[in-house]
Amino acid sequence: MKINSYCVVAVEAVGRQIPMAFLERVKEDFSKRYGGGKATNAKPNSLNKEFGSKQKEHMQYCVDHPEEINKLAKVKAQVTEVKGVMMENIEKVLDRGEKIELLVDKTEDLRSHVNA
Repeated sequence: MKINSYCVVAVEAVGRQIPMAFLERVKEDFSKRYGGGKATNAKPNSLNKEFGSKQKEHMQYCVDHPEEINKLAKVKAQVTEVKGVMMENIEKVLDRGEKIELLVDKTEDLRSHVNA
């Protein structure tokens, strides 16, 4: 299985959100267009003409819409945080379920000893 790598170089003043948003957009678009082995079977540099203009469009969008990029980054961070909290809650529920099962087993053992 071949893994695609994506890289962007930007001046420090741009920050991280715009370049990361650009990479995410390029990755999604490239995967949609050339996933399933299309990129793997392409000749070197054969996709430059077709996809090069798309990269420019994605970068222009990210530069022209920084407010939207910032909002999206904040929402993604919130989703990640909520996901972490939910995973912790699920673990606690599973632990609690195991403790309840253990308590039920001990209760049944006590009941069987009392009735014996």
